[in-house]
Amino acid sequence: MKSDLIQEATPLLLGVIGGVIGVTVIFSNLSDAKAAAGFGLAGTAIAGASGLAQSAKKD
Repeated sequence: MKSDLIQEATPLLLGVIGGVIGVTVIFSNLSDAKAAAGFGLAGTAIAGASGLAQSAKKD
């Protein structure tokens, strides 16, 4: 039961973290290089969330 909950909550958590980082970068006064690094980190977190959210079940 707990392993299913962790497996379901992890992509949501990573997606939220990526979104928070992205919004923070948008509203921060950062240099171009730091903003690009922040967007890269946000994109990586969101991509990791989508990879984990894919179904592992075989039909």
